[in-house]
Amino acid sequence: MKAMTAIGRLAGSARSVALLLVVSLLAAAPGYAHDKLKVGDTPPQRLGWSTKLSDYRGKIVVISFWASWCPPCRKEMGMLDRLQRSASRDKLVVLAVNWRQSGDVFWAIKRALHGSALTLISDQNGFIGNEYDVDAIPHMVIVGRDGRVAAIHVGYSESEIPALIQEINSLWAQAPTSPPPQHASN
Repeated sequence: MKAMTAIGRLAGSARSVALLLVVSLLAAAPGYAHDKLKVGDTPPQRLGWSTKLSDYRGKIVVISFWASWCPPCRKEMGMLDRLQRSASRDKLVVLAVNWRQSGDVFWAIKRALHGSALTLISDQNGFIGNEYDVDAIPHMVIVGRDGRVAAIHVGYSESEIPALIQEINSLWAQAPTSPPPQHASN
């Protein structure tokens, strides 16, 4: 009986090691792993099924990852909505990515924010957030008119939001630089 228990534990350990090896290989395989997103990089182009950053080339794009349970996020949404309303969509696009909340919650939020100037995107499973290295919210990625990451802000408080808005406004005053090269897969 002791031998059977020991064999069972050994088999379970072998399965665990094999699973860990497979996960490690997948994470290291091209297309599965990426370097951490940083200022100056070309960000991932897809934000959900129908939203592509390349559609907004020449505009400043604010990508804000948020959730309804996050007080600074809720405060930020109001300020970003006002910013989007004050700037034309020819200059600025705010993409509000609802991070890791169920589809039901997302649709309830979308109904509650009916009339908002923000572009609301659901990231129920965290796929978009993974592409943008989101592991905490609020998390904001600001993409300049050249299509490159101009700034990344993580875990900021409500008191920092006015400075973020000023940073976004100052990006428009900068002369546009040449856009990054387009990739065939975008």
